[in-house]
Amino acid sequence: MEAQTSNGVRRGLLALAAMVAVAWLRSAPSEDFLLMCQDNSGAYKMKVMGVVGKGSKPHIRAIEPGDVVVVIGRTGGPKNKVLRAIVTRMRRGSPDPLKNGMRNTFDTNCGVLVDKEGNPVGSKILGKIDPRCAMRWPKLAQLASR
Repeated sequence: MEAQTSNGVRRGLLALAAMVAVAWLRSAPSEDFLLMCQDNSGAYKMKVMGVVGKGSKPHIRAIEPGDVVVVIGRTGGPKNKVLRAIVTRMRRGSPDPLKNGMRNTFDTNCGVLVDKEGNPVGSKILGKIDPRCAMRWPKLAQLASR
C-alpha cells in the first residue's frame, strides 16, 4: 500500500512541476519580433530572425534604430523570403543623438527593406524615421524627406 501511495505522490509532483514549467515558458518573453514595413516595396509585416554585425548570438530584442536585421517577409509581396532590413522606428525609447536628455519613441516598430549593399528596395519611405537612423543611413534620410 505504501508503494502505491509514494508512486501517486511522485506522479502528482511531476505533474505539478510540468505545469509550473509550462507556465514559466509562457510568461517568458517571446523571440518573435515583428516589424512593419515602412517603404513601398510591397511587404507589410516582417519577422526578425537575427541581427547583422552584433556578434555570433545577439539577443533579438536588443536591436536599436539603424541596425541591420535579417527578416522574413510575412505578408505582402516578399512572403516567406529571407531579406535584410534596417530598423527605422522603435516603440522602445532611444536616446537622442544630440545627448540632450530627450528620448525618441514611436507608436510602431518599423523597418525598411534593403539589399546586400544597404540600398533601399523601395523608392520612398512613408512617415518619419528615427534621428539616429537618419544619421547612420543618409540614403534613408533622403528618401524619407521627400
